[in-house]
Amino acid sequence: MKNIFSKLKNFVQKHKFWSILIAIVIIIVLFVIFGRKQNSPTDFVTVQKHDIVEEVSETGNVVPLSNLDLSFESSGEVAHVYVAVGDKVSAGEELSSLSNADLSAAVEQAKAGLQIAEANLSSLQNGSTPQQIAVNQSQVEKAESDISDAENSLVNSIQDSYNKSDDAVRNYTDVMFTNPRTQNPTLQFQADPQLNNDIVAERTDIETMLNSWSTSSESLTTDSDLNSAVETANDNLTYIQTFLKNLALAINNLTPVTISQSTLTIWKTAVSTARAEVDLAISNLSAASSQYQSAISSLDVANSQLTLIKTGATSDQLQASQAAVAQAQANVDAAEANFDKSIIISPISGVITNVNAKVGETMQSGIPAISVISYGQYDVESYVPEADISKVKIGDVATTTLDAYGSDTFFPTSVVKIDPGETIIEDVPTYKVTLNFASSSDNRIKSGMTANLDILTGQANGVLAVPSRSVYSIDINKYVKLIDPNNPLKSTQTQVETGMRGIDGYIQIISGLKDGDQIVASPNI
Repeated sequence: MKNIFSKLKNFVQKHKFWSILIAIVIIIVLFVIFGRKQNSPTDFVTVQKHDIVEEVSETGNVVPLSNLDLSFESSGEVAHVYVAVGDKVSAGEELSSLSNADLSAAVEQAKAGLQIAEANLSSLQNGSTPQQIAVNQSQVEKAESDISDAENSLVNSIQDSYNKSDDAVRNYTDVMFTNPRTQNPTLQFQADPQLNNDIVAERTDIETMLNSWSTSSESLTTDSDLNSAVETANDNLTYIQTFLKNLALAINNLTPVTISQSTLTIWKTAVSTARAEVDLAISNLSAASSQYQSAISSLDVANSQLTLIKTGATSDQLQASQAAVAQAQANVDAAEANFDKSIIISPISGVITNVNAKVGETMQSGIPAISVISYGQYDVESYVPEADISKVKIGDVATTTLDAYGSDTFFPTSVVKIDPGETIIEDVPTYKVTLNFASSSDNRIKSGMTANLDILTGQANGVLAVPSRSVYSIDINKYVKLIDPNNPLKSTQTQVETGMRGIDGYIQIISGLKDGDQIVASPNI
């Protein structure tokens, strides 16, 4: 080894030029060998045709297609509840009703008035006979009997309005006052000063009102001026409504500091009951007043038609009779509308989820009484971030799984709605996307289940594609490093236009490359 090293040293000393030249050649050869190994073809990828499948993956929740809270349109005592939680119901099925005998009677009375008006019109058109005159005479007598019944009902309703008002104020709210029936009532608690003054002033006025109303109510008969009595009753009820509303506002703002919680609870219940009583009185008075006015109208029509049929009809009288028929029909429509307000009918086929209405209790209008959701018809709602929402469109299909059944059980869905407005979730703008299940009768699906969605947003077969890692961005432009086919060690930055990004890590190349080009697999930028 020493001899070889000595000979090599002597050769270098004697032949310096050739020694340097040989060393350079060796370095070049080593660089080529190791350089090629370091940048071997395994660092390159070939541009070729590929199938691209683009998806947006999100989670969501199953929701019923319809979720309705149903209420009565008028206040009153609940007479019937026909359903319980979990019951299946059909569209158009009656679910609950208030006590509505008076409203039903008003409907029948209005229908009778319509029959009278139609019969009278027919008689005028066909000419009168003794038999027809007798019929019309009996209709007048029937209308007179109906108006007598309506007058008695109205008198009873006005007197009942006083009794309910007296009970609501003196039996339910006076416990919250000191000296309530004097000219100087005092609240047993301190409310907002202005509200406190309003309540005290209203209670003072109401005491005078009730005393006067009691006298007029006791002397009220069917011979009294019932229209004036109805107007007075409505004014009084409206004033008491305001008083109870203010009292409820004051009590609801109290805290159990100077007043015990049990006392507050008793007071709140008392005010709520008083308000329900007054609301019921208003509803009953309105129905009785409508029935009375309808009876007066029917009697006027019957008398008018009897006169016409006796004397023979002119063209003006025929027109008047036709108008009477139209008016009688309007009375029927109004009476039926009032009757319908006392009934809850399901607008959809579904399942009962909640029942607040209880037989014997007074329900106020607008308060949810029964809740129903659509049965067997569900949607999926998902909130898609703004980064992905541009990819999703109505009609896109999705592969959906439910956590309840695992990832191997699929429920096909499709996008049916995309909300235009954003919903902020954890400071990120998202957009609610609604999907329909392909099967509307799958009993496995339940409201509230968690859904995992893979929404197919795009698909292209046989397009140029490269791995996503090969593409990099500078500002808003996309680039790859294109390999020189004549020198594999040389690459050129080339701008490309990209399309869909597939779920397998490939991205579509729209322009900038051709089939067979080679690019750097993972460029270091």
